[in-house]
Amino acid sequence: MKAYCYVAPFTIEEQEREIPQPGKNEVRIRVKAVSICGSDTGGFKGTSAMRVAPLVMGHEFSGVVDQYGEGVTNPSVPVGSRVVVYPNIQCEKCPDCEAGLPNLCEERFIPGTTMPAGGYDGAMADYVVVPADKLIPISDQISFEEGSMFEPTSVALRGVKMLSDVKDKVVTVFGAGPIGLLALQCLKYLGAKDVISIDLNDQRLETAKECGASYTINSKNEDPVARVMEITKGKGADAGADCVGIAISLNTSMKMVKNGGEVAMIGMATEHMDGFEYKYAVAHEMKLKGSYCYVDELYEIPKMIEEGKIDLKKLITTVAPMNEVQEKFEDLVSGHSKEVKVILVNE
Repeated sequence: MKAYCYVAPFTIEEQEREIPQPGKNEVRIRVKAVSICGSDTGGFKGTSAMRVAPLVMGHEFSGVVDQYGEGVTNPSVPVGSRVVVYPNIQCEKCPDCEAGLPNLCEERFIPGTTMPAGGYDGAMADYVVVPADKLIPISDQISFEEGSMFEPTSVALRGVKMLSDVKDKVVTVFGAGPIGLLALQCLKYLGAKDVISIDLNDQRLETAKECGASYTINSKNEDPVARVMEITKGKGADAGADCVGIAISLNTSMKMVKNGGEVAMIGMATEHMDGFEYKYAVAHEMKLKGSYCYVDELYEIPKMIEEGKIDLKKLITTVAPMNEVQEKFEDLVSGHSKEVKVILVNE
């Protein structure tokens, strides 16, 4: 089979490999579509500890059940089924797993990444092997390309669910990248009255409008805090979501929200946040709510799509053959890419 292996910074190599055989309680998936994640681009540049070469990346993917391994009898998802894979492979026995927080399990594996527990080749290949209990069937109504975006959608959904009831509320979303645009749609799904999207990129703000934003603000051209206060007649938004994760985005998100309001922290653009306005957060009783990955949210996505509550196709800017992976990564890290979501596909 063909596998596309990250072997060094800025280098993904096409390799010919043996088709992997599923072991006990495992399943082999014939990969149909893989979405390139922002964290994958960090790996490509050699700046991510979660992508250690050699590694086949790709944790956002869909495909077809190809073969089960030993120990899987009468599977509820038969061979030939169209599926999305739940990629968090947790230990299920640590305190975090037992507390219902498998997303925080330190012993978990994620296909296409290098976790503390070790590396695990992902889906930028013809086939990938995963545990047999991680399959989410999808109907013909959902394309493989949409299926490859379940994972980031669930990240956004969990993030905005950290906020109190947003029904009929005004919510800001700082950042109109993939997670910000998905958070916007998830907020509308949860009943938010108005969602205000803030970004520096006019093209992405246009996409935000298509995704349901009531207002868009280019923070390069106007003060987002002043504009939000104008929109809300001086009250401030009820809540906010920071989908960037740097000091200016979090500080601004707090200031756009009313006193005592909430901000979901979803973006992780930086590890350490110099310049965070701690005193402002305390003096205005901000409720900052961190969110990481997902737990059960992935299982909600099929129904959301089938009922027309969200439209993942609005984010897909390019669908390309898997063998163009090097070219697509080079564009994404170039600094002038116009892409939102790039999907790599196998025929």
